[in-house]
Amino acid sequence: MSVKVVRMQNGEDVVADVKEIRPESGKSAIAYEFLDAMSVQILRSTEDMFDETKSQDMDSLGDIKLEFFPWSPLATGRNIVTLYSVVAISDPHSNVVEGWQQALEKYKSLTKDDAKIDHTQTPPDNLFAG
Repeated sequence: MSVKVVRMQNGEDVVADVKEIRPESGKSAIAYEFLDAMSVQILRSTEDMFDETKSQDMDSLGDIKLEFFPWSPLATGRNIVTLYSVVAISDPHSNVVEGWQQALEKYKSLTKDDAKIDHTQTPPDNLFAG
């Protein structure tokens, strides 16, 4: 597992198990796959974060509270992300990984597997879209 914090082009921070997708013949990644992706937000005011009297060791993130949300809750299956969508990929603080794991366990315990895809039905061959 390779848990990373990913800064997206839109400014969103995502914590996920990140895998590179590479073509069989190529060496460079062509996309990323996010597994168990959760969007994360800091719940602390900017003033508190940069107040010198309240400064804490940044290796532990101190008392900063994080809030996690499912990153793509309407999707089923794989989350493929283009290289262009990603600004930076970093190793997370241990507090972030712990929070992500707790949020993920809670999310998985609450979600049902009732959104199944029925692959037995196929559209007619003469159906054109667009």
